[in-house]
Amino acid sequence: MVGIGGNSSLLCVVRATPSGRVLASMRTMPILATPGPSSRGFATALPTRGQVSAPARKPVQAKDRADGPGLRHPDGSYLLFHPIYSEHDLDSVKVVHRESKTFGDKVARAMCTAARTIFDLATRYPDHNGVKFPPLKQDVEKTVGLPSHLAAQVHKLKAAKNADEAASESAAVVNRTGADLGKLAQSDGAMTLQEMREKRLCFGPDGWLNRIIFLETIAGVPGMVAATCRHLQSLRLMKRDKGWIHTMLEDAENERMHLLTFMELAKPGWIARTFALLAQGVFYNFFFVFYLVSPRVAHRFVGVLEEEAVMTYSFILDDLNEGRLPEWENVRAPEIARQYWQLSDDAMLVDVIRAVRADEATHRHINHTFASLESTDPNPFALREPPAKMRAETYGLERQDALEWAEGKNLDDGTTAAAAAEKTA
Repeated sequence: MVGIGGNSSLLCVVRATPSGRVLASMRTMPILATPGPSSRGFATALPTRGQVSAPARKPVQAKDRADGPGLRHPDGSYLLFHPIYSEHDLDSVKVVHRESKTFGDKVARAMCTAARTIFDLATRYPDHNGVKFPPLKQDVEKTVGLPSHLAAQVHKLKAAKNADEAASESAAVVNRTGADLGKLAQSDGAMTLQEMREKRLCFGPDGWLNRIIFLETIAGVPGMVAATCRHLQSLRLMKRDKGWIHTMLEDAENERMHLLTFMELAKPGWIARTFALLAQGVFYNFFFVFYLVSPRVAHRFVGVLEEEAVMTYSFILDDLNEGRLPEWENVRAPEIARQYWQLSDDAMLVDVIRAVRADEATHRHINHTFASLESTDPNPFALREPPAKMRAETYGLERQDALEWAEGKNLDDGTTAAAAAEKTA
């Protein structure tokens, strides 16, 4: 059954006869809404002769929009500081890892590896590391809602060709989808999207949302715990905090906004909420004690977690770009996301995911930098924001570079400070 877009869906029921011919019946079915243009790099339909290319997309990110507020916070916003981006900023985000140099670094990475392994096994998370995905039967997957039906149809056609020589007269039998059934039957290693998901080679939208929402309920804990501990320490010692508290609160709120954004796409049931409640309660108390004992190792642990977060969102973007997540191609950005990152009304979900990934790169940079500092050092990011390129391409600043940044050295336009950070990558 094939749906063809428009204000009504044209459905084609395809079946094979013993002679190998394909019979099709057509009828229309109304649909709720017509999706917008695909945000993927490749077309989602076969091009027609003389087809005019779509106009260039208008800028959606806050820094690129001439009609944007031009501020990090629109008038009336009560939210804490958070970065806004340009397309160039988002394109520059890289997956980077800091080498474990000390015993504390190794402990932090081992803890993160253990936590991720357990969670991956519990959620049956696909192993993306070093995985080469099989070719995707794109023509079928882009137009046929149930690939298994077409797979059965191809099987029948092959059986008919072996039983009846008449089938050889029309070897290339093409249905209304534009897919060559004969060629698809001979595709070497190609899989439909349904087959890939059944084999756990990739996640579908439900799998990704379950993982994202659960992790974001946990991701907002470390920033709040660190801010609480630093706040209580400042009160207890009757000394200034030197700027750490505010940055940690910004970190926690930013993660909470990620959760609220993805909650617009899915509403977890009571089982998922129960697991989130238990995990949050255990992790909050564990991290509170952990931070009191060794704040530097705790920040290093969070930095490693954020490395994994950047990698996870990169996998999601790969799935979108390569056609393994077609359900999200034409999804509009939720209103809460458009307001928070100051996106245009034309923004799509992929623009939101790219902004979230850039936020995670910022958290990675901040926590790895804090892990390299003494608890009595000033926060190097209290008065000036590091350049987007530095946050996106490096894991953070080592102690000497961070202190120089806090003192205003290597500042100018940020280029020399970014160069200093490049040496640590």
